[in-house]
Amino acid sequence: MFQIMMLVCSISIPPADCQTDTAIKIILGPEAANEVQCGLYGQAYFAEMGQYKLTGGEYLKVTCTRTSIGKTAG
Repeated sequence: MFQIMMLVCSISIPPADCQTDTAIKIILGPEAANEVQCGLYGQAYFAEMGQYKLTGGEYLKVTCTRTSIGKTAG
């Protein structure tokens, strides 16, 4: 499983440097089964949420953090 986390960062911060410690706001989303769902669900969740509107000086970065590794051999 993956945890969806959306970072709202200033456009003065390059996307590679947009991390939890440099973000203006961190929004936790729902869990997703894989990386593809994480990216798609993250964008859709932010769009439907409607509580936070991006200004001209901000952008959204969707990140996915693994929360479990699933079944293992042995």
